[in-house]
Amino acid sequence: MKQFFKMFFAAFLAGVSMLFIGFLLVVGIVASFSAKSETKFEDNSVMRLNLNMIINERSIDNPFANIDPFGSNQTSGGLYEIIEAIEAAKNDDRIKGIYLQSGISMAGMATLKEIRDALIDFKSSGKFIISYSEIYSQKGLYISSVADSIFVAPEGGLEWTGLSSTVPFYVKMLAKIGVKPQVIRASNNRFKSAVEPFLEESISESNREQLSLLLNDIWNEMTSAIAASRNISADSLKLWANDLRITTAATAAELGLVTRTAYQDEVDALLRDLLDIKEDDSIPFASVSTVRASKDKKGKFLGDRIAIVFAQGDINSGTGDDLSIGSERIAQALRKARRDEKVKAVVFRINSPGGSTLASDVIMREVQLLREAGKPVVASYGNLAASGGYYISCIADKIVAQPTTITGSIGVFGLFFTAEELLNDKVGIRYDRVKTSKHADMGSIDRDLTEAERKYFQNMVDYFYGRFLGLVATGRNLDSLFVDEVGQGRVWTGVQALELGLVDTLGSLQTAVEIARDLAGLGEDYRITTLPEKVDPFQELLKSFGMDEEARMKKRLGILYPYYEKFQTLEKVKGYQSHIGMDIIIE
Repeated sequence: MKQFFKMFFAAFLAGVSMLFIGFLLVVGIVASFSAKSETKFEDNSVMRLNLNMIINERSIDNPFANIDPFGSNQTSGGLYEIIEAIEAAKNDDRIKGIYLQSGISMAGMATLKEIRDALIDFKSSGKFIISYSEIYSQKGLYISSVADSIFVAPEGGLEWTGLSSTVPFYVKMLAKIGVKPQVIRASNNRFKSAVEPFLEESISESNREQLSLLLNDIWNEMTSAIAASRNISADSLKLWANDLRITTAATAAELGLVTRTAYQDEVDALLRDLLDIKEDDSIPFASVSTVRASKDKKGKFLGDRIAIVFAQGDINSGTGDDLSIGSERIAQALRKARRDEKVKAVVFRINSPGGSTLASDVIMREVQLLREAGKPVVASYGNLAASGGYYISCIADKIVAQPTTITGSIGVFGLFFTAEELLNDKVGIRYDRVKTSKHADMGSIDRDLTEAERKYFQNMVDYFYGRFLGLVATGRNLDSLFVDEVGQGRVWTGVQALELGLVDTLGSLQTAVEIARDLAGLGEDYRITTLPEKVDPFQELLKSFGMDEEARMKKRLGILYPYYEKFQTLEKVKGYQSHIGMDIIIE
């Protein structure tokens, strides 16, 4: 009888769960269709632009995005869609201005630069931008500085302390648990810092040199942009950061970094004045998605197309998804563009720190085939296009980067771990084996590499590095010795890469589209198509319910999650890697 009740209640609970999931599916479908069909908003409206979120290269179609069982309130948006919405708002007479909420922006600097430039273009229409936040981070101030008026809560604050790059080191931890990293990097890749956390206990001099130059380039971009918008000297901004001058919101206002302190109701009153509506009237806000949906789809039915292929995340073999680059999926998207007679050019949009050398080479081959087919390929770089992210695009016809893009890192390494001490001494596990050849068990977890085996791997890594150098030299029309000089795993900003010839021009995704249009000989009559097709939102259903491991671990580990994520990434490492391998905190 007990067994009967156990089975009964198990079946009952399963049924209830299925009904609940079914209900949410219906809600999601209705919400999805409602969002897609809603394109209307009132005349005399203000577009609300909230940038206090993770901003991916393009949005992820997920009708369950607002269902957050863990209460993290961490939503995400798409750069492509945001830029389209700003352009639509500029040209729509019903939109009178933008209400900007970006005090705590979580986007990368190149992403923010692209949005900032779009907002500057929006202001050319004569429409207003008002920014308000209770507190402003440095990146929040960078993007908000374009506003006509910047308001901060009286008891709020503004962070202004400079930029930093933090690198965690794992050598002591691994030694304590009896795990030894086996690291092989190309012979002269002294700047290939991806493996430093497993070899050193502090930042090497070569890595410190490149990080210092990189951060100072980004800091110069940030301070010069804010200085120009707020009519303050860049030198003053740098001095205030060194002196920790910004202590209160009132201080920020006195120094001119913000317009003045204000409460939300005062900002609302100003918006009503700008819209010339009554005190008791609701402010007619329009969302980004609604404004974008109302955009006149120029060239919607025209035959000629430019395909934008989005590639974001680590590069690995397999299919990947919207936030990771799977060689099969991206290669298929590039192949589809090549075989589509209506596609006359391709813009390859990349935001990646790199990854598998093999997977990168598979993707690079499709770029090569596109060019051989007579279709121009223009690479457009986001926050990152380093190592494998540079490899897959270095043979493009043209490369467009933002000044703050982190690129280069031309280098290769191999990394795996052995745990002889952990297994034998700490856990009490000992392996034994029978083999036909001397090195048949090469790479086994329970022993270190022999000198001959290490030399074998070193030769392979050097071979792949040589291939990488050759591709860059050919693709960028540079001398191979010069490429080696600026390679060696070293990272560069977009500004530095332009000076070195690693990229062709500075600009946005739209800049890349215009270059592709000109290379293809197209006029103004063409349409944009985006690839690869987005992941089916209902495949993400379980993640939306918080049933996936990632959501649980984020909630459980909190600020320790990035370290857990780092080791999760290491588990996916297969074969030789061309990966930037370091977490650069720009804040």
